[in-house]
Amino acid sequence: MKKFSANVIENQKVNFLFDDSKNLSGLSDIEFKKFKKIFIIFDQALKNSWVKEISEIIKKSKSELHLIPLKGIENIKSLREVEKLLYFLEESNCSKNDLIVSIGGGTILDLSAFVSSIYMRGVKLVMIPTTLMGQADASSAGKTCINGKQTKNLVGSLFMPLYVYNNIHILKTADKYSHRQGLSEIFKYGLLGSKKLIRYLEQYARDSLENDPLLLKILIETIKVRIKLRKIDPLVSNLGHTFGHAFESESKNLVAHGDAISVGIVCSLKLSLKKRYISKKLYSQLIKIMRDLNLNINIDKSSNVERVVNLMKKDKKSDGDQIGFVLLTDIGKIAKTKNKKFLFLDAKYVSSFLTELYKDKDFLVTNHWKQLIKNV
Repeated sequence: MKKFSANVIENQKVNFLFDDSKNLSGLSDIEFKKFKKIFIIFDQALKNSWVKEISEIIKKSKSELHLIPLKGIENIKSLREVEKLLYFLEESNCSKNDLIVSIGGGTILDLSAFVSSIYMRGVKLVMIPTTLMGQADASSAGKTCINGKQTKNLVGSLFMPLYVYNNIHILKTADKYSHRQGLSEIFKYGLLGSKKLIRYLEQYARDSLENDPLLLKILIETIKVRIKLRKIDPLVSNLGHTFGHAFESESKNLVAHGDAISVGIVCSLKLSLKKRYISKKLYSQLIKIMRDLNLNINIDKSSNVERVVNLMKKDKKSDGDQIGFVLLTDIGKIAKTKNKKFLFLDAKYVSSFLTELYKDKDFLVTNHWKQLIKNV
């Protein structure tokens, strides 16, 4: 097993564990016995597989266990669900010295981390991601969040778990659809900060996305890049997200987060090309890698420019009609406005850019969001 520790947020040390054992032996590194009560928030779809095995290991600690099953869907990232969880913790006399264990993909991790951060101003947390998206992104930088009525990840806090336990074999129970979502975020981190990670991904594609030792290297490198970017600014990692979150919200979450972000990256690369920040050669190379990784590079024909731009105005990086973007000038290099960490473009310019982009018949596909769900 490989492991390392990092101070991702000031005075909040997190221990990352990377286990390649089938019997989850790496969980023994976590001292569950120190906690009187342990609350396990998990994706109910996992109840008869990994949750059962993990719970049996935790039971050996003799702690009082409370199991909290939830649907691992985007709609649970809501204030209503937060209130229900807070009420359960309060009624169960959860104290600041107890532990919350979160088992699932990105939605479960986001929600449970947010609840952990606000209950009694912070309850200790262990994250056990069961998807590639969860292992590579949702668990590694302390960005907890829930959605607003119209805007994704509108409400959140910065809070790190004590441990993040990543196991390669847990990922084998996830389908190709889920795997694709995680690869989109990993590719993003390669673009933002690691040519080594891009090389790993090119090799992973040549291996037909079937190489566990390489995937472990990919995960470790991804998280190291994620931590490095987090120390610069949490929003620097938002390449493709200004577009992607808008597509996701516009579709009412019909398109999965990773698929929305990957086509958001395509839009960002096209915008970087239009602004002459990157060369046509680099653009073509990166799009080829995306194709080889089977990432989504199209949007649904139902997408509407005005709706998308209005949603982009609500992005965390935006300021009124000035829409904030993370754009590349090269792998690992970000375009910036003077004295700003991001590039700001007027909404009218963005609208004009998208209007022109939407004229590309190969870019817009009829019923594409639904086709992505079937394309597993």
